[in-house]
Amino acid sequence: MDRTAKPELRLLSEEQIRFIHDRSLAILNRVGLRVDSSRALRILLAAEGVRVAPGSPDGGTRVVFDGSVVEWALKAAPSVVPVHDRLGEPAFRLGEDRTRFGVGVTNLYYQDPATDELVRFSRGHMAVSTRLAHDLPSFDMVSTMGVVQDYPPEKADLYASLELMANTTKPLILLISSDGLFETTLDLFESLRPGLSEKPFLIPYLNPVTPLVINGGTAEKLMVTVERGLPVIYSNFGMAGMSTPITAAGTLTLLNAELLAGLVLAQLIRPGTPVILGSLPAFFDMKSLQDFFDPHSMLLNLACAEIMAHYRIPHAGISGCGIGWNADLAAGGQLWTNHLLSLMGKSGMAPFVGGTLGAKAFSPLLTVYSNDVIGQAVRLAAGFPVSDEDLDLDTVADQGPGGSFLTSSLTLGSFREAYYDSELMPRIGLEAWEKKGRPRFEDLLRDHTLDLVRSQRPLDDHDELMARGEAFIEKLG
Repeated sequence: MDRTAKPELRLLSEEQIRFIHDRSLAILNRVGLRVDSSRALRILLAAEGVRVAPGSPDGGTRVVFDGSVVEWALKAAPSVVPVHDRLGEPAFRLGEDRTRFGVGVTNLYYQDPATDELVRFSRGHMAVSTRLAHDLPSFDMVSTMGVVQDYPPEKADLYASLELMANTTKPLILLISSDGLFETTLDLFESLRPGLSEKPFLIPYLNPVTPLVINGGTAEKLMVTVERGLPVIYSNFGMAGMSTPITAAGTLTLLNAELLAGLVLAQLIRPGTPVILGSLPAFFDMKSLQDFFDPHSMLLNLACAEIMAHYRIPHAGISGCGIGWNADLAAGGQLWTNHLLSLMGKSGMAPFVGGTLGAKAFSPLLTVYSNDVIGQAVRLAAGFPVSDEDLDLDTVADQGPGGSFLTSSLTLGSFREAYYDSELMPRIGLEAWEKKGRPRFEDLLRDHTLDLVRSQRPLDDHDELMARGEAFIEKLG
């Protein structure tokens, strides 16, 4: 008997997965993708099963794919991606592990946890936010949390990346806003931690342009990443009704075709390279001109994860952030929905928690609240064991009708792990709540977040890494 009773979700049937796959191949074979990098184009066209699309404009920059080259790429890619921390210790194994969560991503503003005021994201905010993510146990990785705006663009990404590395030992998901600084940033990391590819803790995150474009910057970053032996997240962002078909099936199929094309390119560059695939399936509101995640976005995330599990390719998906104006009811509901569905489905990573206001502002309050939500969601999704040891039938017989289990050996040995203990929400009844002056949860969250920020301490190697990193940047001129 399986000892664990575990809740699981399943959205697509095997027949539906085959349907989406076949129609994705039809898009690749009939429509193809535009490739804006001449070097990537040469790599693709040198392969059997990739050719210039008939009637392709722009000197033959649109290519089509036979199903055979896609099947080859699916077999060539590894099904598991081991991820380490900065110290070289194993962190998790994508593809055979539960959903892993991270903090991010590329927000333009920082939402002050004391006042809720918005200020432009700075290098100091990167340091504070990274340390916060490092100290919160539910987060398994840290993503580039903001676009640093108090340094010139030609160096901002470098200083932002240095703050990431120096303020956490957790695995990093790297996003670089300036294409010209991508390779230099990898050089910076290599100078501070030689042998990046041996026990990788750094995973670049890349986006093609939907619909059906491998843009030059993404292609070049992909080639550099793969050639250095690093794993890569290749993820697309679609807006239903604008950059993808308005229907869920149409959006899923188009985005899946783009992911398969990226996988083919990565495997042609270096067969066996570790690739993590996923989509951010949003909608576009024609009234407000805002993109947003809808309940169907959650379903599409589940579907994409199931297709990747079918392919045996590790997955990265949505993180349930962007809705809400801070750590409010709207944001909380979205987080719970996303995290539960991800953990009970096949999702591999949810790396971008903490954004509010359309994912433009990083909120420490929401990040701290999310840490608690993830902890509870992980516990829920893990289920519970069912065995004679867990039933403790002998104690039931000893106590009999009207007995008590308060002092039983099982209770005394297990009560600390028997239920989730939240650091945010004290268990007090009506009388105690009245006596404490009717505290509001939002105030408790704010106080706890500010305490965490005030109590931050630099890592043991922080100063050394900062000195070496700043020296590296200064030498660039």
